[in-house]
Amino acid sequence: MAFKRFQNSVAESRFLLPLSALITAGACYLSGLVTDGLWMQLVCLALSVVLVVELNNTHLLLRVPSLSTPSFLLLLTAVAIFIFPDLRACIIQLCGIAVYFTLFHCEQRRPSPGWVFYGFFCIGLASMVWVQMLYYVPVMWLLMATHLRAMTAKTFWASVLGLLAPYWIGMGYYLYQGGVESLGAHFAQLWAFGALGDYSMLNEHHWLAICWTVLLAFIGIVHYIRKGYQDKIRTRLLTQIFIVVDVLSITFLFLQPQHYPLLMALIIVNTAPLVAHFITLTHTWLTNMAFFFIIVITLAIIFYNVWMPSSNFLSVTATQVCSYLPL
Repeated sequence: MAFKRFQNSVAESRFLLPLSALITAGACYLSGLVTDGLWMQLVCLALSVVLVVELNNTHLLLRVPSLSTPSFLLLLTAVAIFIFPDLRACIIQLCGIAVYFTLFHCEQRRPSPGWVFYGFFCIGLASMVWVQMLYYVPVMWLLMATHLRAMTAKTFWASVLGLLAPYWIGMGYYLYQGGVESLGAHFAQLWAFGALGDYSMLNEHHWLAICWTVLLAFIGIVHYIRKGYQDKIRTRLLTQIFIVVDVLSITFLFLQPQHYPLLMALIIVNTAPLVAHFITLTHTWLTNMAFFFIIVITLAIIFYNVWMPSSNFLSVTATQVCSYLPL
């Protein structure tokens, strides 16, 4: 049995998730949770955490009991706290997790059109708020065929019906908004590309969160390449799905940065299990030092990225308090 270091004790601790939730809740509060009424965003984030816990437990993403995957989902969301006020990003994050939770059930179970329908229903639902989610449909078809071994004629048509179902349910909304023209304008965004590599909309907070999340994804991918053989074949296949979607999302982000809040939500979903795998299942003194480095830098970035919103919040609060003083 491998020697258990401090990083492993923390990763397997039952207090890791509550502490991560407390840190993220503070970041959300300082970013306008109460003042801006971001309650729906908070509900989506809470549901995402619950679903990641179920995903981790049901599909055994880690060889040992650990809540590090949902914990890093929360911490990386706090790192990129600028995506939290965007309800679309929260919906994309929740739907992305739901896609994995449902499609992973059909791994090597060919007669599973029900799970495939639910998985692609989530993709269709996400595409209603961000139509570019449809770019991932061919990728998921390919991964179903190569990694999940669940692509048949029956599951293919189940996926098509799943994609169409949200639009069929929401057809009344589109008719109310402007009829067929509104639906056509929605799908026309699939061909609306911005300038390649136009990063003018990104500030230092965005860059810091993006670069740190991408670096953690890189660490997780390198760890998998070196030590992935120690996992069961099924776990390796599921981890490869995270890696493929993560790399594609990062590439998409650097090519079309105008979608950064929504793409960051997807990158966080795919990076969290990779970095959790690295933290939980490594045991060397070097990875133990890397764990301290990751935690310290993550907390520092969270503090820095909420500093400006919290400063504004505190200044407004101080102004309101001073207005009641008899000066």
